[in-house]
Amino acid sequence: MREILMISQRRLLELSMLSIIVLTLLEIVLLTNISPSILWLVYIIAPMLTVPMLLAVVWKRSFAIVTMVIGLLCILGSMMLLPHMLSIGSISKDRFDMASLRAFILGIAMVAISMIMVYKPEMLYARNRPREDNAEDSIKVWNWSSSSNMTSSRLLIPLRKLLDDRENMLLPVYRYVLVIIDGVTYLVSPDDYVPVGSMVVRRNGMFVGVRKVL
Repeated sequence: MREILMISQRRLLELSMLSIIVLTLLEIVLLTNISPSILWLVYIIAPMLTVPMLLAVVWKRSFAIVTMVIGLLCILGSMMLLPHMLSIGSISKDRFDMASLRAFILGIAMVAISMIMVYKPEMLYARNRPREDNAEDSIKVWNWSSSSNMTSSRLLIPLRKLLDDRENMLLPVYRYVLVIIDGVTYLVSPDDYVPVGSMVVRRNGMFVGVRKVL
C-alpha cells in the first residue's frame, strides 16, 4: 500500500512538472501573440493543467493546499482574466504584458513553494538548526519498512488517523511525533504508517513531538 501511494505521488509530481512547462509555454504565446483561437485554446487547456498540481498536494491536508490554490488562481488570472480584460479594452497591451507576467511568476513561485512544503520540507529550514531537545539521540526513529517482522501480518494505518483535526493542522511544523508501538516509544515521521493499536504520546491534550525550527 505504501509503495502504491509513493508511486502515485511521484506520477502526480511528474505530471505537475509537465503542466508547469506547458503553462509556461502558453504564457509566452499569450505575451507575444494573442488571437481568439489562442485564447479559446488557453481557456480550455489551462484549467485542466492545474488539476495535477492541486492533486499533488491535496493528499497532504496542510497549509500547502492554501498556498497551491492561491498560486493556481494567480496563474489562471494571468492566462484567462487578464486576456479577457485586454480583449474588451479594459487594460492596454503594455499594462497587460506587465500584469500578466508578474501574476504568472508569482503563481509559479507559490506552486513551487507548495510542492516543496509537501515533498522537500527540509529545504525550508536551516541545515544547522538547533534541536529543541535530545529526543532523537535517545529514541529510535520508526521505519515501517525496516520493521517488516513486526508489521508483515498487521494492518498499517497513516499516523494522521491517530490525530484529531487540530493536531493534523499543526502536524506540518513537526519533524517527528512520539508514538508507542508494541510498548516501545518511537519517533514517527508525520507521513509514515504505524500498526493498528499504536498510541500517540500526548501531554496536556496535545501530541508530543520534535518540531522543525526555522
